[in-house]
Amino acid sequence: MKKVLKMLLACVPLMVACSGEDMSEEQNNPSTDTSLLPSTEIYVQGQLLAQEGMGTRANYQWPKHTEEGWETARFSIRADSTIPDYTDKSSALYYGRFQGGNNKGKVYTYYPYGHYNDRDLDYYQKDKKTGNNIGLFRYVYDPTGMTTQLPLMEIPLVEDILRDEVETLTNDINKGSNVAKNTAELAKVNKLLEDYDSEYLNSHVLWYVVKEVGMQYGWHVNGVLTKDVVPNYVIQPDKVPNNVEVDIHQQEHQDWNEIKTSVHIRADVESVTINLPIREENIVEQDDFDIRVYDYYYKEYTIKHKITHNAQGITIEIYDIPATLIETLKTQFGDGLTVEVHSYCKQAEGIWEDLKKSCVVRTGKACTVNGQITSAFNTENVPITIMHP
Repeated sequence: MKKVLKMLLACVPLMVACSGEDMSEEQNNPSTDTSLLPSTEIYVQGQLLAQEGMGTRANYQWPKHTEEGWETARFSIRADSTIPDYTDKSSALYYGRFQGGNNKGKVYTYYPYGHYNDRDLDYYQKDKKTGNNIGLFRYVYDPTGMTTQLPLMEIPLVEDILRDEVETLTNDINKGSNVAKNTAELAKVNKLLEDYDSEYLNSHVLWYVVKEVGMQYGWHVNGVLTKDVVPNYVIQPDKVPNNVEVDIHQQEHQDWNEIKTSVHIRADVESVTINLPIREENIVEQDDFDIRVYDYYYKEYTIKHKITHNAQGITIEIYDIPATLIETLKTQFGDGLTVEVHSYCKQAEGIWEDLKKSCVVRTGKACTVNGQITSAFNTENVPITIMHP
């Protein structure tokens, strides 16, 4: 068993389930109903932080997790040497049934997962009975099988997965269900069990995706049997750079003009402040606000962050960053604190020109700062402006 912990501080917008026509109308006349506008929301480790007033302690609404920050997961493998993308839905090609099999492993929820849309389910749409959100699921995908090792807490033996498949196929055959097809599949699985012992299989499975699908907390880990040995992911703390990395990117978005600000804090800087000089009248927000403050608590640490909308644009502040926390993350998990902020504007016109004019990053202590400003609409790459105390 190996343990991995990373911290993700993400600011994610509130998306609504409505037609493109409705969104376009709201874009042109956003004052008619502000409830249809996207709203700044903060996620830490994928957990939604609720803010009820300046400086109030955040409430963790999602995802559900144990004190250790993990969930049980379904591990499935395929024997055709094919590695599809993370949205692959061809469950029939996998051993270790998505339905009827057993959850035999565990994954960490404390990992900076990416997000994707599974089956067009809208995460921000809530189930009327439970009140739970039902979409925009999380994943980490790596065809090399390297970074996917980080969120894996417990990996089952492949022999156990195949024996589960034998049991499931045998039961289906005895019930008279797709007898010819299931008999052929059973022969394939038995041949795999005969040819490979569990040690060989376990060391030659490339786990290429960890993803949450179909429902909240529905974790699946998919892998392929391969002749190539997958190396262990070994963290070397002395190889982790002592810096702050900031990437600001103007993204394409279906309904709104999105700016994604990614911050990787790997140094003792105490604070990081980033200003996006967007015209105030172009900033999209469901509720008018000048300043919002959120606290995130983890064990003995408190991490504070603040977002300000005013005539200077969008200002992101991450402060009271404990130096010991950064060192702990680097030493144990190979990286520092990762922050993502997603901001939205009403119209694309002028955004790029505003962004690249004077986007400033200020750190509380002098350190190496790397970063750039980019856009999905052109190939220009503009360095950030760095300011130290």
